[in-house]
Amino acid sequence: MLDLIHIADWVLHAHSTDDRADTKDYRDLMQKLMSYDKEMGFEALVDFEKERGEYVTSGEFVGESLAEEYIEAFEEDTFWTQLIGRLSDRDAMRQAGVNDLIEIEMSERFKAIGEAEEKWITEIDNFGLSRIRIDDDEAKPNVVH
Repeated sequence: MLDLIHIADWVLHAHSTDDRADTKDYRDLMQKLMSYDKEMGFEALVDFEKERGEYVTSGEFVGESLAEEYIEAFEEDTFWTQLIGRLSDRDAMRQAGVNDLIEIEMSERFKAIGEAEEKWITEIDNFGLSRIRIDDDEAKPNVVH
């Protein structure tokens, strides 16, 4: 259960720099559950930080839990899926000469995205990021290619 609490907290707060009011109920529930650490038999896996006034997972939890491995695998998969998806969308729009995918008729859109995805999957599988470059000329206004 502590693994699930940790993963949920990471999903909700890993990229937040401030306390999020919209997730307060979830954070309160997590704190309540973690406050029962002794009764639930995972006392060594939870610490109470007096300065912050909240329960946190302990160093022992981090050493024993598989939660971090699940999170890392999720992040890795998400990165590559998002990268390939966004590059494929961009290439499909460029090929069609439009600024938004919605401007492409649906069957053509799926075909163009599918072809671009195949290209990017092959590229990433074979070379990772080693051949990905920023085209400085692309950012310059009024450049004729």
